[in-house]
Amino acid sequence: MAFWGDYHTHTIYSHGKGTIEENVIRALKSGLKEIAITDHGFRHMTYNVRRMDWKTMRQETEFLKTKYPSINIYLGLETNLSSRRGKADILPSDMPMLDLVICGYHKFVLPDKLSDFGMFFLPNFIFGNTEKSSAKLIKRNTDAYIKLLENYSVDIVSHINYGIKADAAEVARACRHFGTYVELNGKRISMTDKELEIIASEGTEFICDSDAHSVERVGDFSVPVAAIERVGIPYAQIANWERLPRFRSRKEKGLYKD
Repeated sequence: MAFWGDYHTHTIYSHGKGTIEENVIRALKSGLKEIAITDHGFRHMTYNVRRMDWKTMRQETEFLKTKYPSINIYLGLETNLSSRRGKADILPSDMPMLDLVICGYHKFVLPDKLSDFGMFFLPNFIFGNTEKSSAKLIKRNTDAYIKLLENYSVDIVSHINYGIKADAAEVARACRHFGTYVELNGKRISMTDKELEIIASEGTEFICDSDAHSVERVGDFSVPVAAIERVGIPYAQIANWERLPRFRSRKEKGLYKD
């Protein structure tokens, strides 16, 4: 029994230490059938992918697909939630070039509007995922996640409640409605065990990712596995456990045959 894919990894094109090829080789050595390269989105102020690099990344990925035909390689982005209105830092014209779309909250992101700095990023920067977050802020954050899922074909919501406090169960219900996976992140899981228990009980599908920023961590699912075992999440609800996920954006592009 094993995981078949790792869909959240970083490279030197953003905040990672390895090349795309090094991540692919590590995935092969770990016995994975699929890997996604998902560097940080365009509006992250310190670790962003530069648009000028995207053509090179795509060319490299296409070459590696022919060099390593035994593994599926996806080139996507970990996009950034950039607005309380559910905006992300991608354009509609970007979608055709993305094999996979992850989105999550990160602190150092250029806001969509100036008002988003004062009403969204600043209070979350100050209070983060703490008990000091007001009910109003929690609702605003929850609404931002839900609007994100309405606005974009997001395949995976990454590390819910990392640096931000929202109603995780409500966000997960929206994920289930839209066909988006809830990530169990390989670096940290910021949802409580109680939240995970509620989400699992409602039939939401999870996906386990390494969020690897170094080559040796590609395929490392130890943190998600610990949570699965501790909470009692059924492995049948883990989309990359002994099966390959079917991603929302790829379904909408008609890339699955059945």
